[in-house]
Amino acid sequence: MPENPLEHLKALIERYTVISFVPDIDRYRRITSPKGGRCIFRGCPEPIAWEDARGENFLCEGHYRTMKTWIEEARKGLLPGGHLSPLFTQGGEDATRL
Repeated sequence: MPENPLEHLKALIERYTVISFVPDIDRYRRITSPKGGRCIFRGCPEPIAWEDARGENFLCEGHYRTMKTWIEEARKGLLPGGHLSPLFTQGGEDATRL
C-alpha cells in the first residue's frame, strides 16, 4: 500500500469496493424505508443501511463504520498538526471526489 494517506485510502477503496473514488461519507444518510441494492464492498451479503446524498453507493452498517474510519484516518494524516486537507472540507457534494 502507498505511504501517502490519500493514495493509501484510494488503494483501499479500489481494492475492497466497486467504486473508484472517495465517497463523501459526511453526506451519507441512514436508509429508513425498504430499498433494493447491495453494499459497495465486494461480496458483502449484509443488508444495506446507508446511502450517499444521491441515494446511491450503499453501505451496510459495518462497512459504513469501516469507510468512515478509513476516511478519518486519511484526514488526520494529510497535513502536519492534524489539520484537514481542503480535499476533505465540508462543501459541495464533489468535495471528496478524486
